[in-house]
Amino acid sequence: MDKLRAPSAEGAEIRLTTETLRALRGTLRRQGQMTDKEQGKAANAAEQGVETLDVFRAVVRYLEEGRAVALCTVEETSGSAPREAGAKMAVPDGGRSVGTVGGGVLEARINDRARACLGAGRGETAELVLDESAEGGLPAQCGGTVRVRIEVLGAPRRVVIFGAGHVGAATARVARDAGFLPLVLDDRDDLLAPLAAEGLAVQAAGAERAVQAAVLRKEDCVVVVTRGHAHDERIVGDALRGPATAYVGMIGSRRKVAAAREALARGGVAAERLAALRAPIGLDIGAETPGELAVCIVGEIIRVLRKA
Repeated sequence: MDKLRAPSAEGAEIRLTTETLRALRGTLRRQGQMTDKEQGKAANAAEQGVETLDVFRAVVRYLEEGRAVALCTVEETSGSAPREAGAKMAVPDGGRSVGTVGGGVLEARINDRARACLGAGRGETAELVLDESAEGGLPAQCGGTVRVRIEVLGAPRRVVIFGAGHVGAATARVARDAGFLPLVLDDRDDLLAPLAAEGLAVQAAGAERAVQAAVLRKEDCVVVVTRGHAHDERIVGDALRGPATAYVGMIGSRRKVAAAREALARGGVAAERLAALRAPIGLDIGAETPGELAVCIVGEIIRVLRKA
């Protein structure tokens, strides 16, 4: 039996059981403060509110993973329909949908339309008739009509930052302000925690498995600013041996960079991939402080992407 506890005026403990709560609701109905219809509407609204929150959480998760998502919303219904206006469903680019706009053939059709919208990169509004006897109607017998708005939410481009020190943290903040989706990887939890508290995406990983943990994609921009050249060289090597990304940059002096390029070439990194490495990283604006370095790093990323 579920129990809720609350302090009384005298400080004693009052126990409210589910049976007590049902009795209280019954009393309110008898007093005319809440009719059965009103109670039903309130319960439906609360349930839909929880479901909507789950859908929005899924949308945020998909976007943080770098996946586009189609947000499907029941705008209007007429006649008999499985869901009321406001019901939502999130359909990601790859993966299972979250939420429901009615189930059955209606939901299957909306799912197909949503994935077609993701492929085209633009949304649409679909109006479906739930009557198999109607021209163009779905094989259903509800008899109603449902209008669903499908919005395509494109994932922001990720800036994957290896290193959560002063420069890495500053770069994450500047990248976020510039409209990118930063992800910071490091094996020092004490540096990741403050960034996570700011709402930035972080992931704990050492240099030996950092690239694997990041699951790099072709549209990602890679920034390597770890605490030591050995870590930098390991991460850059793993990144350049994997699938090509939109940008790879590494911090360091010209002397350090030259030595790293030689070591990476000896390690089997292809010459054309090494040529794409931006090192020393960032626009040459005479930057010195972490904030200035972050600006020149993000500025170079923007320039590379604009010219691509």
